[in-house]
Amino acid sequence: MAAAGQLKTRIDVLKKKIAEKGTSLPPGRRRRLHKRLKRLQRAKRVAAARETKGKPKPPAAPEAKSEGGAPAAPAS
Repeated sequence: MAAAGQLKTRIDVLKKKIAEKGTSLPPGRRRRLHKRLKRLQRAKRVAAARETKGKPKPPAAPEAKSEGGAPAAPAS
């Protein structure tokens, strides 16, 4: 599967092509280009989610303990 950055360049190129030739293209070709654009955008979102899912999370900050506070639960 392609990385999100590679997909972004493909999306940019296709958007440019649609913007330049959009009105002069036949309707069938325009639909195919638009469908391809939407598929690339979805693939980019999936790739970005996979990249962020694989990264380890930063360690959480330890919570400050209150020493003089009330007890959490009485022992029975």
